[in-house]
Amino acid sequence: MINEPKVYSVPHSRSEYVLPTEARADYLTFDEKYMHIHLQDGRIVSVPLHWVPSLAEAAPESRERYTIGWDGALLVWDPDDGEINEDLLVAHYLRGGIEQT
Repeated sequence: MINEPKVYSVPHSRSEYVLPTEARADYLTFDEKYMHIHLQDGRIVSVPLHWVPSLAEAAPESRERYTIGWDGALLVWDPDDGEINEDLLVAHYLRGGIEQT
């Protein structure tokens, strides 16, 4: 005997949901294990510091010497401003399976 499928009401319309289409950094915070990328849309992406060796090995005050470029798409540590020389794309930390070349 085949059961009839159940039908449930949906309390919210599709237009009420927020689905981000891009990720732009607003600012960064750090703790002893993570870099937290605070995005302009309110999300926070936490990246383990050991994923970025130059950040993991740097002094905490050096990590704070960053700028955000490309309208929030790029995190930059300029070696003229401190011990870190790094450019990181925010998008790389929002998707999996990035090919290593």
